[in-house]
Amino acid sequence: MVINEIRLNEDSRRVQKAVQQPQQGQWTNWDNALQKSLTWNEIWHTAPLRISFLIRSVYDLLPSKANLVRWGKKQDSTCLLCHGRQTTEHVLSSCKIAFSQGRNTWRHNRVLQELAAIIKTRLKERLPSLIPTR
Repeated sequence: MVINEIRLNEDSRRVQKAVQQPQQGQWTNWDNALQKSLTWNEIWHTAPLRISFLIRSVYDLLPSKANLVRWGKKQDSTCLLCHGRQTTEHVLSSCKIAFSQGRNTWRHNRVLQELAAIIKTRLKERLPSLIPTR
């Protein structure tokens, strides 16, 4: 009973400390978390650089200007396009100027190409006679 109480107090203290840390405490706020269910098989068959990017993007450890400022590598975190704060989220999806100039189109098209390839592969596996060969 005493040990459980000590554990609860210690856990509470750790969470309170984590909440106060801007980067390390992100796990305490699930508001911006995306639902993504990865299986070990998917992780195992994914290229190491993609895994690295995935992990670093989830924990906001990519070298955005905001992170470079935080790490003492740069003095300014301003986006050159819109003059907002250039965070990882901003670079990947929030810069209105980049969006209006169509800079996200290439990435969007690559995602669609990957999806189309996956769908085509799955269809070939299930219905090989229905897929035209070129």
